[in-house]
Amino acid sequence: MYKDKSKGFFNNGSRCLRYLFKLNPRTSYVYICIAFTQSISWVLQVLFMQKFFDSATKFSTNNINFGMVLFSLAGLALVYLFYHVMDGLGNCYEEIFGLGIGKHLNKMIFKRVDALNASEFENTSRLEFINKSVNGSSKLIWVGATLLDVVFYYTTYFVFMGWYLFNLKPALAVSIVIVFVPCVISQLVRVSTFKNLEEMSAPIRREQEYYERCLTDKEYFKETRLLGATSFFNDLYTSALNSLNRIVFMAQLKKNLINLVLNLITVTGYGTIIYMLFVSVMNKEISIGAFAAVLASIDSLYRFMNKLISERLAWATENIGSIENFLDFIEEPVTNNKIIPRPENFNIKLEGVSFKYPMTSKNALDNIDLTICNKQTLAIVGENGSGKTTLCRLIMGLYSPSEGEVFYGEVPAEKISNNKTSAIFQKYRQYNMTLRENVEISQTEKITDDAELASICENSGIHLESEVYKDGLNTMLGRDFGGIDLSGGQWQRVAIARGLFRDSDLIILDEPTAAIDPLEETRLYNDFSKICQDKTAIMVSHRLGSVKLADRIIVIKEGKIVQDGTHDELIVCDGEYRTMYESQKKWYS
Repeated sequence: MYKDKSKGFFNNGSRCLRYLFKLNPRTSYVYICIAFTQSISWVLQVLFMQKFFDSATKFSTNNINFGMVLFSLAGLALVYLFYHVMDGLGNCYEEIFGLGIGKHLNKMIFKRVDALNASEFENTSRLEFINKSVNGSSKLIWVGATLLDVVFYYTTYFVFMGWYLFNLKPALAVSIVIVFVPCVISQLVRVSTFKNLEEMSAPIRREQEYYERCLTDKEYFKETRLLGATSFFNDLYTSALNSLNRIVFMAQLKKNLINLVLNLITVTGYGTIIYMLFVSVMNKEISIGAFAAVLASIDSLYRFMNKLISERLAWATENIGSIENFLDFIEEPVTNNKIIPRPENFNIKLEGVSFKYPMTSKNALDNIDLTICNKQTLAIVGENGSGKTTLCRLIMGLYSPSEGEVFYGEVPAEKISNNKTSAIFQKYRQYNMTLRENVEISQTEKITDDAELASICENSGIHLESEVYKDGLNTMLGRDFGGIDLSGGQWQRVAIARGLFRDSDLIILDEPTAAIDPLEETRLYNDFSKICQDKTAIMVSHRLGSVKLADRIIVIKEGKIVQDGTHDELIVCDGEYRTMYESQKKWYS
């Protein structure tokens, strides 16, 4: 789903508030109560300030005793104390509010990303949209808080001040309008200026963040340093950052020039209000206490209005586009295919399957017809880039075919649960956790004992008795949290153990031994063949010394199946398989 047009500030604001009350209603209602009470504390200051100055004036003319002045002063002091208590409570609860809502928003992001089809991550424009959406999740909290403050904090204060000023002198109520109108005009300009800022900056921001990772992330740092590419990536990072800054600078420049003009208008209006107050008190239309209270409150009114519109609403307006991206992403319709258990004794059938990656014109796989029999061990071989991994992803249901269909028995693959599928990938992940956790993460609900885990590790080439794993299964791996770092081959063995630990009737081995020498690879594949005897197994490799153990071998070239048979059948044919095998024979001699 892609956005056609913006839904507007008020529409997105109401969507934002609905999520706040849906995700954590109790926290939201408490926030409202605190905001309303904070507003009342400001209102009480105005009332008690007028009371105190009126008492002081009456005392100066001997109309009341000094005790009444002290009493009104004590009331004013208590009101100020109440205000500071509520202000501190509000600041504290704002953090609690953010944490309480934030954890729910993160869960929504995790759940939505988990529902994405894997092929969506191959689409650049889709990645940009996901990036903008994740960027908007954290901003939703504070835009929501701003909108709640507008209704229950600022509006309460402005309504009271309008009523209070109107009762003193109707003309004074116009002061709110004098302050309000320029601020609103300023905000309308801001809406126009920042409407497309997020759209323009998102792709550049992704570039900048990527180049920054190339310079600082552990994943890139060693090779970047070794290649002497630091200055190269630094130039790219600086260029992207400068482009991003130019976009933001021009938007901010336009906004602030308009604000300067409008602020001059507001200051002029502010001076007019003070003049009106002076004339009113000199004509004895209002008391000195009211004059002092109104003078102080007008200053507060100006600061409140300026903060509300030029800061709070301004920030909300600038970021409402990010929030709209987040809400649109979360609310995207998810294909709710009924996930059913895999049928027993299934065959996997591909009928006329083609697949094209987003933003490409050529099929990665072209018109594949293939049947994989139940409990058969199939090897898929071919040169790098021939389409082997793509074929596996289609078989697993991670990708949906561009054309054709994949079936498990008679059921389409997209309706089949992956609960009993295990996979070991060449591009494995290195989790900074204990060895035990690195293995058990593939099926956390599985109950097992140390003996079974040790057996799986041994079958994967992990020797727990060696000096490497000093704490056995509880050895912390990865240096991020004070553990040990393993070699590429050792990490790959951990990934293999992870895949073997998972209970499965289908196992995919997608070049899992690429970082292991050919002789050790042969040993592991011999072990695989024993482990996979009662499973449907698919082994992917461009190294052919071990795939002859498979029941059947298919050769992929340029997205097509060009050969299909056993090792003995293919080796006697003058074709792609024999050519590849002869060129690699020396590795296994």
